[in-house]
Amino acid sequence: MQKQNPTRKIGAIVPSDGTIPYEIIDDRFMNKWLADRNFENTEYISVRSLGGKDISAATEFESCERATAEDVLSPAARKLGNMGCGSVIWACTSASFFKGLQHAKRQIQFLSESAQAPASSTAMAFLAALAALGAKRVDILSLYDSQTTKLLVTFLSEAGVSVGKIRNMYTQSGQGNDVDCGAELAEFASLMPISDDPILIPCTGINSLEHLESFEKISGRLVMTANQVTLWHALVLAGLISSTADPRSTLRLYAQ
Repeated sequence: MQKQNPTRKIGAIVPSDGTIPYEIIDDRFMNKWLADRNFENTEYISVRSLGGKDISAATEFESCERATAEDVLSPAARKLGNMGCGSVIWACTSASFFKGLQHAKRQIQFLSESAQAPASSTAMAFLAALAALGAKRVDILSLYDSQTTKLLVTFLSEAGVSVGKIRNMYTQSGQGNDVDCGAELAEFASLMPISDDPILIPCTGINSLEHLESFEKISGRLVMTANQVTLWHALVLAGLISSTADPRSTLRLYAQ
């Protein structure tokens, strides 16, 4: 009898109460999506942080402050570590870049210490993917308000990544499920010259994994979404994807 490969686990901490159907908290969907792309022996596990993001907070910055307190994130990271996850990701973009690069690095350090496993965040996953691609300039299609988007630009700048064009598709609800991302992307791309620079869509609340191929066809560009890079970096840190492999082909694997 052929010996089966053991299941490898990757874990994500999400700041959601589960009331909105984000793909990043739908473990059944995420595991089917991975299996369809030849990661049959990989199990995706999400846990919700005890605090979550407080949508009643006065500002996005204040909400991120509450969501990222160590006594909120550490128990979630420890739980994933105890479940045997080979990597742990804080799956919230704004709450990982809002205080800048050095804070983001400290954040994943205490997550790694809590989980006793390699850790990252969505913001740091963007940087890792951009570095692996050798990309130093990006355009941004942002769901955030202008103040939060400026914080993202500052974070990227601190990492040596410059930002060209920005389009805000901010909605009153602030939720990714009530925007037509494809239409927004089409209009955004139509206003820009042809470029090899990636387009970032930096919000894990936008359900993007089933639309990666169409996003690239619409824009004629490499499009990097929050959920895409979150998964990619989790797989890299768990040793399921080689960190030396060309990430362009790896990222495009998801879109096929």
